[in-house]
Amino acid sequence: MKNRRLVCLLCLMCLCVAITGCVPNDVAPAASITLPPAARIYEAPENDSQQGYEQTVLLYLPSLDGTRLIAVPQTASLSAARPAAQTLCEMLLRFPGGETTAPVGGEVALTLSGTDAVEVSGQVVTVSLAASALRLSHEQLFTVGQALANTLCQMGDVQYVNVLIAGTQPGLNVAATLPAGSFQPNTREDLSALWARASAPSASGRRAFAATLYYPAPSGKGVLCEGRTLSFSAQDLPAMAGTLLDALSAGAERLPNLPRCPDLRAMLQSEIVLAENGGSRRLVLHFREEMNAALIQAGITRSVMMAALTDTMTTFLPGIEGIAVTIGDEKITSVTPSGTYLGSGETITFTDGLMRRRDFVPFLLAECTLFFANQQGSLTEVSRPVPFYEAFSARSLLQQMILGPQPFDSQTGLTPVLPGELRSADLLGVGLAGNTLLLNFSARLPDLCADFSAGEERLMVYALVNTMCHLPGVKKAALFIQGDQPDTLAGALYLPGDFLPNYDLIQ
Repeated sequence: MKNRRLVCLLCLMCLCVAITGCVPNDVAPAASITLPPAARIYEAPENDSQQGYEQTVLLYLPSLDGTRLIAVPQTASLSAARPAAQTLCEMLLRFPGGETTAPVGGEVALTLSGTDAVEVSGQVVTVSLAASALRLSHEQLFTVGQALANTLCQMGDVQYVNVLIAGTQPGLNVAATLPAGSFQPNTREDLSALWARASAPSASGRRAFAATLYYPAPSGKGVLCEGRTLSFSAQDLPAMAGTLLDALSAGAERLPNLPRCPDLRAMLQSEIVLAENGGSRRLVLHFREEMNAALIQAGITRSVMMAALTDTMTTFLPGIEGIAVTIGDEKITSVTPSGTYLGSGETITFTDGLMRRRDFVPFLLAECTLFFANQQGSLTEVSRPVPFYEAFSARSLLQQMILGPQPFDSQTGLTPVLPGELRSADLLGVGLAGNTLLLNFSARLPDLCADFSAGEERLMVYALVNTMCHLPGVKKAALFIQGDQPDTLAGALYLPGDFLPNYDLIQ
């Protein structure tokens, strides 16, 4: 048996030698083991249509007895390309109520007033309701404002809410002399306590209100707003207008790098007048001739100053349809903006010299966040004023990055991160998959950055990713080239998959 096993073993060895000898010399050795390619998780977007995501939100609705606001959880279909505030406004206004809640307008069906009815800028949302809201009592309208504030301010970037009707502030009393101010969230107190405090007359005459102030933005681009609490020494409308002028002249508290308004109250040639004609009210401001030179010295265009004054006064002062302004002997009946994103060079004419909020809708800006390269080889975060509706658009943010650093950014001395020849049209599509933003570029992008160093490629990719991750609902970004994810753009970074923002690169 032992010899038999030995014979078998010898035969097996001979067979192995024979098989080995049959391998030709020109056969390449077996390939080394490599990692499999990254699995394709996302489909590249072909257009900009798929940017929606779902989120559970709270709609604050009045209880059936009207004593408090009740939070009702709902699933909201939001979009990374649209302010969440607009969607939440629409949801709240049309919600029918339930077993314990009533519709926010009670028996009055409330809708928004036009396509520009929800403005979002500087932690402030201004909502303009359609004229049907005039059927509400002032207490009911107060409930609507508080419900909107509680609902909208759950989004972390909103702290103040203004409620207008067809572009006019209705106030809290029949005489339209008591401002509602900017609403702030309050989920602790019941509605009766809130209304009693808001509608009570002031014994001393001095009273504090939250107000929204509109300041000229740098380089004549438009206006930016911020909300804050102001103390008013008297409650007649011209005196309140004077306090607003003082606040504009004192400058913004949180907005950076704004041109400083001249001392507007000192520039008045006569007292502020409240003029009434046929049920319409306007505020009349008469400035001295020196106002023109003061604006030039401050770097503020006349059109932007008129926008700041109009928006500030009509947002806060009740019953004011608009303002009329005279500088020296010149009654301002038209302005021709220059430097604005929209309408630059196009004359705006004011009928009978009355400036209304709707005349200056294109002037309202919001700050977006962009990233550019600094001298230390890392990234710097900057704020830039852009039209408020573009602050939520990935395509618009890319266009701002293509423009490169601008003198009106919050930080200067920076350099571009994208190739100078890149165009917005090179972004073929934008999509959203979960919390990942998908950017599909044309084949020009790798061609344009073929000579980038490893450091330049890294800064470019993470500047894009960091910028896009400031959009609502976005936490990651994935880059595509002509529908595919090549291994790399310029040889340094592995492109397939997705990217989290890299805040370690920011200085």
